[in-house]
Amino acid sequence: MTIFWAIFGLLFVFGGPIIYGISVYIRQSFKHRERMQERRNEELRLQIQLEQMRNMHTSGQNVPPPSGPLPKGASWEEQVQAPYEMGYQQMNQQQ
Repeated sequence: MTIFWAIFGLLFVFGGPIIYGISVYIRQSFKHRERMQERRNEELRLQIQLEQMRNMHTSGQNVPPPSGPLPKGASWEEQVQAPYEMGYQQMNQQQ
């Protein structure tokens, strides 16, 4: 029974600082990961901005690209349908 109380006393005395140390280490590692992710995001944002500026410089534009969504291209069905309808109209006109 005295061994139980000895182990309990040691855990009570040394357990708190050990748990506190582990929690501080975990918090610092999360903060470090967050800072590194923010740095990586900033690096990627600057790379994209640099690439956009290079593209504007090579094309000779001084206007920044629009921030809105780009226009949607024609779907495959529309691309196939358009020449077919044009050919049909030309056949009707010839007759």
